[in-house]
Amino acid sequence: MKFEGNHELPSLEFIEDEGIIKIWGRSIANEPKDFWVPLREKLDDYLNDPRDIVLSIDLEYFNTPSAIQILSVLKILKEKLKASKRKLLVKWISDDDNMVEAGEDYHAMLGFGDWKFINKEND
Repeated sequence: MKFEGNHELPSLEFIEDEGIIKIWGRSIANEPKDFWVPLREKLDDYLNDPRDIVLSIDLEYFNTPSAIQILSVLKILKEKLKASKRKLLVKWISDDDNMVEAGEDYHAMLGFGDWKFINKEND
């Protein structure tokens, strides 16, 4: 599954046979459901697979509607993976303090998975 982002929605690459989901760019659409809802639906089906998941999020900015959608995706991952005892690794990539703080907030809210915070300036 691939989605080429634009000035309002992020890009997505979902490498199903490896359990890798990459999201990058900006998510500033007032109605970001066109991006996030299909991803949630795909995840709901895919997470019946026994694989662990690596979620790589490299968003330079997202607005409040997108923040709600991101949390929804994370909750789906937590529900499905925790029930099956599979692992989640979240790679939160940013060089912006506000975006790092947002990732830390999600980590605290979710209370699940391994989180790796990566500073793009240092990589």
